[in-house]
Amino acid sequence: MVVITGPTGHIGNVLVRELLKRGERVRALVLPSEDLAPIQGLDIETVEGDILDPDSLIRAFEGADVVYHLAGVISIVPGEWDRLYKVNVVGTRNVIHACFTCGVRRLVYASSIHAFAEPSPGITFDETSPFDPGKLSMEYDRSKAMATLEVLEAVEKGLDAVVVCPTGVMGPYDYRLSEMGRLIRDFSRK
Repeated sequence: MVVITGPTGHIGNVLVRELLKRGERVRALVLPSEDLAPIQGLDIETVEGDILDPDSLIRAFEGADVVYHLAGVISIVPGEWDRLYKVNVVGTRNVIHACFTCGVRRLVYASSIHAFAEPSPGITFDETSPFDPGKLSMEYDRSKAMATLEVLEAVEKGLDAVVVCPTGVMGPYDYRLSEMGRLIRDFSRK
């Protein structure tokens, strides 16, 4: 069985659909007050919980082979550090702990391209590029770099984990219209 945190986001609801096409059993961790429209009518199990509630994660991850951790806060507004740290860093730490506790075989963590420090001119990002929160000025970027380092530290302790770093995401099932989706929509209307 596969568990997804953040199943109603753009990447999350598309991932749910793709996993179902592959015949996977999917359990979706959703907040109690969350709008479930993006996953409405899909043949999945929903479990109410919160990545800030470790006990709810243990219940959600019980029996899971793979956890896709997509839940998080995206914000480029200054002054959001406390919320970004709590959800993106502490929440990820809680997910990692629940993976260890429940014997999850693999964690797939959705970080961000913004977790990387700006490279020197002429240098490109690759899988060996470092995550260094101290070199990042934006609060969101720092929170994602810190969370990524938590995952990489867990790998050193024996967790099988994969980190993916998406950039601008666009495509079908963009229910809340992401920044990239909004840009494309606005451009197409001109």
